[in-house]
This record gives sequence, structure tokens and C-alpha cells, in this order.
Amino acid sequence: MLYLILAMSAIICTFFIGRFFAAKTRLVEKAIDDIVVRKLSNSRTNIELSRLREQNGVMRNLLIDMLENEGPVVSAVAKTPSEQDRAAKARVQRRREIFGEAVFALQQAGNAQQDVPYSKIDRLV
Repeated sequence: MLYLILAMSAIICTFFIGRFFAAKTRLVEKAIDDIVVRKLSNSRTNIELSRLREQNGVMRNLLIDMLENEGPVVSAVAKTPSEQDRAAKARVQRRREIFGEAVFALQQAGNAQQDVPYSKIDRLV
């Protein structure tokens, strides 16, 4: 009976020690992952990638605005010639605004590209 109690105690102790080391290993792996994420968040490549994503979003929104502005205008009510002229002038004005925003966005992208001393994308292009 004494041997049975000692064997059960040894099995239970082994189980809890194994769980302790497994938990400790998971904590160390999580700490390593956190360090890697923190180091990569400050890397030039990641910063450049986030800047490019932002520029991509801006240009995408400008293209959507262009498509919406150039789309066919369907109206159920017949417009007078003066209303049609005003609508055409408004479309032209909006087109100029969108192109102005696109030029500004491209100039900002060019300025930001000059600020980056080392760019992998520049080497690829």
C-alpha cells in the first residue's frame, strides 16, 4: 500500500511539474512573439508598408469619387436648360476638385518618398 501511495504521489507530482513547465514555456514563447512584433513595428519596411497602404486608400477613394462624378446622371424629372447647364458646371467643378486632390496626394507621396533614405521599392522600380 505504501508503494501505491508513493507511485500515485510521483505521478501526480510529475503531472503538475509538467504543467508548470508547459505554462512557463508558453509564457516565454508569448514574450518572444511580443518582442518580435515590437521590433517589426519599428522596422523601415513595415513603416513604408503602412505609408503605402495609406496612399493606396487615398488614391482608391479618389478613383471612386471620379467614377461617381463621371457616372450617368439619371433623373426622372425633365430639367430645364439652365438646370442642365448648372449640373454640367457642377460636374466640371467637381472633376477639377478631384484632380486637384489627386495631384496634391501624388505630390505628398513624392515628398514622403524623398524623406525615406532607404526604400526597397525604389530599388525594384
